[in-house]
Amino acid sequence: MSTVTPEHYVRIKEIVAKQIGVEFAALGDETHLVDELGVDSLKLIDILSAIEMEFTIVIDMEELPEMVNVEAIHRVTARAAGW
Repeated sequence: MSTVTPEHYVRIKEIVAKQIGVEFAALGDETHLVDELGVDSLKLIDILSAIEMEFTIVIDMEELPEMVNVEAIHRVTARAAGW
C-alpha cells in the first residue's frame, strides 16, 4: 500500500487540467468541473480512465458523481488506491 503524497495530488490535478484543456495554474482545487467549467459526463469518464491508467487502479463508475472538483477526485482516487 502506498501513501498519499503531494506528488499524487499534483499529478491528479495535471491529469484533470490536461483532460479538460485548461492551464494547471488556472484550475482551482475546488472549482466545480461541471457547474463552473462545463465539463460533461463523457469528459469525466475520460478523467477517471486517465487516473486509473496513471495509478494502475480501478475506480468504480458509481464514484463518478462525486468527482466534481480536484479535491473530490483526489479523495476518490486515494480511496481506490488505498492511500
